[in-house]
Amino acid sequence: MSTGVIAPPRRPEIKTALPGPNAQKIIEADAKFVNPSYPRPSFKLVAERGSGVWIDDVDGNVFLDCNAGVAVCSTGHCHPEVVQAIQKQAAELIHMCGTDYYYRHMPQLAEKLDQIVPVPSPTRTHFANSGT
Repeated sequence: MSTGVIAPPRRPEIKTALPGPNAQKIIEADAKFVNPSYPRPSFKLVAERGSGVWIDDVDGNVFLDCNAGVAVCSTGHCHPEVVQAIQKQAAELIHMCGTDYYYRHMPQLAEKLDQIVPVPSPTRTHFANSGT
C-alpha cells in the first residue's frame, strides 16, 4: 500500500579516499593470489552489493553503475523478479550444462527466440557462456 510519500532520490556518496582501506586490502590480496590476466579497469571498485543502478563498495561508498555490468544490462542489480527466478531455479537444479544432458528450458527458450528474433525462421540457437 502506498503512503503517498516519495523517497528522496539516491545519489552517489563517497565516504573514503578511493580505493578505501577495506578495498585496498582486498585489492592487495587479489594481486597476491589471483591470476592477473583479468581485464579489470584502472578504477579499483570492490563491489559489496548492488540494487538497481547502484553499487555499494566494501567501504560504504555508493556509486551509480553506468557500465551495464554482466547479467544486469536490462534489469539492474538484484531486481526482485530476477532474484525470485534465480532462487526458484536454484531450489530445482543449480548446475545446467547443455552439453551434459537435455533440459526442457533450452528448446523452450530457443523456440521463443525463433518467434521473436528479427531474422527469417526457422532459426537454431547456440547457447554459450560469457556473453559469446
